[in-house]
Amino acid sequence: MEKKPVTYTIPDSLCYSAGITGSWISANTIGAHAFKPVRFNHRDAPSQYAQRPTLIHHIRPEIVIFDPILRKLVNEANGIFLRVQQINETEKSTNKTWLNLSHQYRSIIRACLENLQEVEESNEKYSSYLTIFFAVECVWHLCEILYIDQIPGDVVLNPLLEWIRFHFPEHERNATNLLSGSLISGAEAHPKYWDTVIGVFMQGRIDIVRALLKLHTASDSVPFKIADNVLRIMPLYNVYGGLSANDFQTRWKHWQMDTQTKIDSKSFTTQKNLELMMKLSVGDKAMWESEGMARCDTWYEFLASYLLYSEPFVRRSHLGPLATKCYDSWPTTNKHLDQTLLAIMQQDLHQVIHEIQQMSENGWFAAHITDLLYHCGALSDLDSQKKINSHALRNSLIHDYGVILMSHHSLWQIGADYLSHSNEPGIRRLELLLERVPFKSEGRALKIIQVAQKYGFPHIVNSICKQQAMLMKRRNRPGHALGWALKSKDSVLAGQLADGLLKEYSENGTLVSTDLLDSLGASMLISDRLIFLGKYFEFHKEYKSRNFKEAANLLILLLSSKLTPKYFWGVLFADALPLLECDDTVLNSNDTYEFLHCIEQNCSDPKYSDQIELIRLAAARNLARALVHEIQSTASL
Repeated sequence: MEKKPVTYTIPDSLCYSAGITGSWISANTIGAHAFKPVRFNHRDAPSQYAQRPTLIHHIRPEIVIFDPILRKLVNEANGIFLRVQQINETEKSTNKTWLNLSHQYRSIIRACLENLQEVEESNEKYSSYLTIFFAVECVWHLCEILYIDQIPGDVVLNPLLEWIRFHFPEHERNATNLLSGSLISGAEAHPKYWDTVIGVFMQGRIDIVRALLKLHTASDSVPFKIADNVLRIMPLYNVYGGLSANDFQTRWKHWQMDTQTKIDSKSFTTQKNLELMMKLSVGDKAMWESEGMARCDTWYEFLASYLLYSEPFVRRSHLGPLATKCYDSWPTTNKHLDQTLLAIMQQDLHQVIHEIQQMSENGWFAAHITDLLYHCGALSDLDSQKKINSHALRNSLIHDYGVILMSHHSLWQIGADYLSHSNEPGIRRLELLLERVPFKSEGRALKIIQVAQKYGFPHIVNSICKQQAMLMKRRNRPGHALGWALKSKDSVLAGQLADGLLKEYSENGTLVSTDLLDSLGASMLISDRLIFLGKYFEFHKEYKSRNFKEAANLLILLLSSKLTPKYFWGVLFADALPLLECDDTVLNSNDTYEFLHCIEQNCSDPKYSDQIELIRLAAARNLARALVHEIQSTASL
């Protein structure tokens, strides 16, 4: 059944009187605000609404999986999903592999249901969540039985009974309470005794039925002994039991005929409940339609019970018509879950996926079950029979689920995993959405960069690094800003920031971010100003380590490099003075001539006038010492 559209009211009088428009803000949010359309033939005049305040309303659907309690389901399912992709790409899979993965999915759904049950009473919305995920688990379990598990001989009754027992455990719980109680006999006094006995009988738990009957005070009477013997010899099909299909069917018919004879001989007339069970066991249609239906909550619970005592050898291919007949005869079958389970039993996978998409858990179920069915080969019939591209269908559902996750502030990384595995359109959508992920912290920015690098989006990396660099610059953190600029590989920005560090040093005498400068390496080549800053830092290191010869060589290199900013000449001149006055000659005559040449070229600035004379004098003395030292060295040779 198609859902009727729901109308929501926006409490805004301006929207009511002027009109309304909207635009997409994010993947699942629309911004709506008042808007009066103006056409070309309208008179150009000030709007009558100009002075009224305009509100922007954010409209978005409720995303169930964004609830904190369901977040664990999303995270754990992501790990299983990635494992499925890894197995498909790199490993040789078997049916057991896919069955184990299906079990893992169902286990996290059960854990989610337990968490929801713990908080159900404190919040009414969790009751609806419980209903949703109970249906999800029920549908997944049946899909696992009929599409993922390879049942020997395709005889599906035993798995169907296990499915019913799992989802309708009330009778088995009551039986456990009765059997574990202090009553040795006389259990029939319990108000739920016979309901429990017949309930577990309809679910095929014959051993429990016999144990419960022994608690009856009349268990030693003839009707009870006959019933116990009938149940004891009742044939139950087991593919590993050693009986062929024909042998089992022969034994089954003989057992039913023998039981019917006992019923006809009035063996159970004194015990109406025993007689009811015996008539149900031989497939008495009238009894099933009256008593059997009344004791079942749903048509599929009734179907499994009825098949046990009418067609215990039913195969998967025969299940659809029987399910349709049962569904049509059931008085109330208008629930969405009923239609989904019927489509599964009819093996109409296209309809199954359509029905699953109508569930309200925002695509989590549709994406994961379709992905698993696709990889285990269950969707191959869609390609051949329905002419539907199963690969495109799977990619579409994974893509839609990934887009939903990308809109969440902390689940966007998981969304990236799904989009990256939904073929080329998913990668392109990931590229667009990754640019819009907000980052208010440095840690978030680094995570986005990591994802962008993983999937090959260098322009996103550069963009984020530039934004972070400008943010750090505005916060007066030049070292951090330079680090981000280097990551962005923006030579202009890196040069500007390096220039800022040099100016700060020339004014305050403090060189910041020394750790960054110490690890520049080849990255300094991105900008001339950064090269100068890096080499100047190396000069500082050598000078502080008292490696004056190496420091002097670096200083001359800086002076002659033509990379020195005009405002920094005074700093270099001041740094040269101690080296010129050093006791040991660290600048030879050629270095001193080069130094004097730089002084003559850059001494025109009046603010250096006081320094220049002193530096010239020191250079002259150093030149004299250097020449004497070089002459002596030549003479000694």
